[in-house]
Amino acid sequence: MFTLLILAIGFYLYKTGDLQKFFGKMGTQVPENNSARQIIDLRYAEGKITEEEYGKLRNLI
Repeated sequence: MFTLLILAIGFYLYKTGDLQKFFGKMGTQVPENNSARQIIDLRYAEGKITEEEYGKLRNLI
């Protein structure tokens, strides 16, 4: 009976998306490369670097 209750609660949390949020918080952290990529994307969008430089920098990361 207890197992059935646990399964029902787990299924409910899965359907509402709370279970994915919970396991997402427990997972590994995104490396700092993500912030470097955002900076490169912003500089490219502002026109501070050329398309060629942008491609080279993205390949390095």
